[in-house]
Amino acid sequence: MVRSAPAPMKVNDLLNIEVADIALGGKALARVEGRVVFVDRGLPGDQLTARVTRLKRGFAEAKLTNLEGGAPHRVPARCPQVDICGGCRFQDLAYDEQLRLKQRQVVDTIERLGGLSAPVVHPIRPAPETFHYRNKMEFTFHPAADGTPVLGLHERGHFERVFAVEGCVLPSALTLQIVRATQAFAIEHGWRAYHPRAHQGLVRFLAIRHLPHTKQCGVHLIAADERVPDVDRWAQQIAALSPEVHTVTIGVNASRANVAFGESHRALVGDGLLTERVLDLEFEAGPSAFLQTNSLQAESLYAAALEAAELEGSESVLDLYCGTGTLTLLFARAAREAIGVESVADAVRSARRNAKRNGIENARFVEGESRPILRQWARGERPDRPAPDVVVVDPPRAGLHPRVVFRVAELGPRRIVYVSCNPATLARDLKDFAEQGYVLVDIAPFDMFPHTPHIECVARLVPAEGRTLGAS
Repeated sequence: MVRSAPAPMKVNDLLNIEVADIALGGKALARVEGRVVFVDRGLPGDQLTARVTRLKRGFAEAKLTNLEGGAPHRVPARCPQVDICGGCRFQDLAYDEQLRLKQRQVVDTIERLGGLSAPVVHPIRPAPETFHYRNKMEFTFHPAADGTPVLGLHERGHFERVFAVEGCVLPSALTLQIVRATQAFAIEHGWRAYHPRAHQGLVRFLAIRHLPHTKQCGVHLIAADERVPDVDRWAQQIAALSPEVHTVTIGVNASRANVAFGESHRALVGDGLLTERVLDLEFEAGPSAFLQTNSLQAESLYAAALEAAELEGSESVLDLYCGTGTLTLLFARAAREAIGVESVADAVRSARRNAKRNGIENARFVEGESRPILRQWARGERPDRPAPDVVVVDPPRAGLHPRVVFRVAELGPRRIVYVSCNPATLARDLKDFAEQGYVLVDIAPFDMFPHTPHIECVARLVPAEGRTLGAS
């Protein structure tokens, strides 16, 4: 008897699935009828039902409809809203298993995308704290059906749906107190929440940074227009919640870009600046400044970057994508000189103030995008071209442009330290560096964000044997 082939998979089909793995990025991975299926939720070993939402050549995407049987490493989630929140989706996976999963993902990604066989990947370093570790959280305003402003977090997979936060296990208790107080004030004083599709409304985001070392807290309201009703009274009420509220600011984002970033900001309480300590240095942070959001684990990450550089004190260090100069100044303290390159003018100004604050005189900062700055140096268009012994790169998730890889290699450093927040783009860039004569020594992964799919790494590269340093 000849059996007929199964009907081809279609959108809206219900699938009975056993989750085989977790893909880089956090989606559950299964195989059905020879096709890879990515499911929005699920843990290895889960038996579940999922509805197909999208079909592509070679894979499908599906949405969980029912969990039939739990995975062996599944544990109770501490947050009551984990099912609708898109933040820490791995709360219900035992932490040791989270670490094992991330370790394997780094190795697999470097081998598969980087083309490297048996890379040296050290054991992932667990976070010192797995809850209440975030020093910054961003909350979104959105109008309810009746126009009432809701202040909360985005629903998983929906950028236009926001739910009120009943509790959250990532930020400090003071952060949640500020959110609740702001929600009540917004309703009482008739604040109009911004709608990102209609481009109507006023208040858009609330960013709260509460730093664990100095205990300073900064609150930043982002609105489409600065004329928010009774905003000064709100700021005073927020500041009265705790002596740790050091500053309250308002920023304006009148663009259609739905990002928690203000084109300008004004201090309502304090001077708009916070101070944090990292490895015995002090760094200021304005409302839009970048600081690692897990302060305790960031110290381990930066210490590993310093160790990877193998500094003896006589070296020149070039730090690309330096932000407010955290790594630049840490390297300057251990080297002859350090040069930071950063495109954001406010960050460069903060970096220079941070150098002065810490009494570091052997660091300088260059304002501009890394790619054109490197090109100008290569063409002899700038007199300040460095001859670095060590180059440090800490790029955004998109990684490095291929020409940046080429220009860095052209400088001929003895070591390259790559601080990465995305193993996939790290693997791609390692492959590009290999084509320029640099080989990977080792990678140290860090769990900077427990219960999320994110992984940070520090990679160390050196010239391949026989390569001529500084060759163009």
